[in-house]
Amino acid sequence: MRLAFMIANEDVPSGARVTGLTGSLEENLGQLKKAGFDFFELMIADPARVDVEKLRFLERKTETGISFLCTGEMAGTMGMALNSPESSQRERALSGLIDAAEKAKALGVNLNIGRLRGTVWEDGPEKSLERLKRALRVVDEYVSNNLPGLSILIEPLRRDICPLLNSCRETYEFISSSGLKNFAILLDSDHFDQRSDPEYVQEQIGTIKHVHIADTMHEPPGNGKIDFEKFLSLLFKAGYTGDISVEVFCGAEQYETLRDSYRFLGEHSRFWEGLR
Repeated sequence: MRLAFMIANEDVPSGARVTGLTGSLEENLGQLKKAGFDFFELMIADPARVDVEKLRFLERKTETGISFLCTGEMAGTMGMALNSPESSQRERALSGLIDAAEKAKALGVNLNIGRLRGTVWEDGPEKSLERLKRALRVVDEYVSNNLPGLSILIEPLRRDICPLLNSCRETYEFISSSGLKNFAILLDSDHFDQRSDPEYVQEQIGTIKHVHIADTMHEPPGNGKIDFEKFLSLLFKAGYTGDISVEVFCGAEQYETLRDSYRFLGEHSRFWEGLR
């Protein structure tokens, strides 16, 4: 199990309101290491601007390691949607996701799909989901044929963020019914469905391959209403052994948020017990 903090790639503007550190990668990785983190999750907007060699160099220089690739700003900054009703936009998003998958494979990590899946468009949820299913089947086949061992994780999101795939069970049923072989689930504490996700975690922890830590509305841990002792206890009691990343809005004092997040997690014995 590795503990990471989200850092935005340099194609995301410095100071942008995204869930992670922005600005110079080298400076951010140095600060991350000083705060106590050894690993980082990289948020990307344009996969073409992910410089694998530069990242490898910075990993060595700062004695850190990348643990995961986040595609959130492919939707937020670049406006991509895998289920767009416009075929040209679907192709753009599909090409971008395949490019991101290739970069993830080169970096030796997995990647996720959050807002990149799109939304419910004017023709309704059934057709919106069907377009998403077709796009992901193309990606799944590409991964099977060209990127063996890579996993793409779908992140259930709160309904106010995205009206598609809002719980772990719903997401898993979508993956299964679509016949997707290289897909699993990313669980986010802020998107946790209190009605059905606790039972799902207890029964199907093996389908959850990565976890994001964030408080209410993706505020830093301790600044919202989430009971992290309860959340982490549920995960570890169920047998979770995968990686964990802190993904929060940092604001102007982003390094203070970085340090405070590490200290907050250090106060939770269940977290360090699982990390060992």
